[in-house]
Amino acid sequence: MHRLALGLTLVLATTAATPASATASEDLGPRVDRLVEDTTKDSASESRAFDVLLKLGNDGVPYIISHLGDGRRLPEQSIIIRRLGREDRQVKPWYVHDGLEFVLTELTGFSMGPQNGHLLKSEREQHTRKWVAWCVDKFPAQMDICRSVHR
Repeated sequence: MHRLALGLTLVLATTAATPASATASEDLGPRVDRLVEDTTKDSASESRAFDVLLKLGNDGVPYIISHLGDGRRLPEQSIIIRRLGREDRQVKPWYVHDGLEFVLTELTGFSMGPQNGHLLKSEREQHTRKWVAWCVDKFPAQMDICRSVHR
């Protein structure tokens, strides 16, 4: 039993020590697909999924942008964004799209407009177009991913 605990500790320590850029070598598409799906399951899955999406860093941005426009409701309309070295931030998205925009704003430092559950579908579509254009400009090698919006 002690060896199992030690082994798990070593695996977790190795995983935690892996730099964020290591995720660039893996195909993040399926991983982000699963995480976005998890945001709609239940409150606990939603919270875990948004935490992991934030940890993907810039490598995940084009894949996250490809999921904008997802109009499914979130199980919990409140997310705590944990920010190292800064105060945590609570946001109140109603839809998957809104939650992903909060993640993108946190990762990039940019906002493409107001972020709340009161946006019209046309406003969300406008934000999506702005994010896609921004993504193509910032990630030209991944422009196909940026443009592959999954609606």
